[in-house]
Amino acid sequence: MRTLFFDVSTNVMFVGLAKDDILIDSSIRFASRDHAKYLVDRIQQVLKRNRLKLEQIDEMIIGYGPGSYTGIRIAVVVGKMLAHQKNLKLKVISSLLFMTSGYEKDVCALIDARRGYVFSMIHQKGDVLLSEGYRKLSDLQELPLYLKSQTVFIDDRSYLVNPKILREKGIPVQDIHNLVPNYLRITEAEANEHQISHS
Repeated sequence: MRTLFFDVSTNVMFVGLAKDDILIDSSIRFASRDHAKYLVDRIQQVLKRNRLKLEQIDEMIIGYGPGSYTGIRIAVVVGKMLAHQKNLKLKVISSLLFMTSGYEKDVCALIDARRGYVFSMIHQKGDVLLSEGYRKLSDLQELPLYLKSQTVFIDDRSYLVNPKILREKGIPVQDIHNLVPNYLRITEAEANEHQISHS
């Protein structure tokens, strides 16, 4: 079983290739806003290094958010395009779980959502203890579950990926065409428009 997986929801671009749940190759890139230019190329590099074509991949797993609006849109578009063109099985998984799937203890996965808010989830080896949400960090820090967990703010120094967890917890996509990113919150523009329409 060969699995290709990637996530670009944060400043970390992670592209991995696993065989029978063992990570055999990966490409990691740190950047702030330009993952779109490099994702497809990095996927091709990983496949080429391992003398594989997309047709030889058994399934693809993508982190589809929450996180950077641009990043998760890119992940979903590329995932849908490759899955459709090559008739690949596609699974999605929370980016919070994707990027912290390799931690052994209870882990509180966090992505900075600015202005004192975070995207957050608490899990133990992929078993969700606190579902993902858009929360005020100060409120989260008062929860007993948070206090007992290892805090991981996902960035270029803090992430750990386990392909076995991704395969076990990934959700199969039945209708590729209707797949949308997991935003967890509306955009600032949408919020402003909502305020205007109700004023």
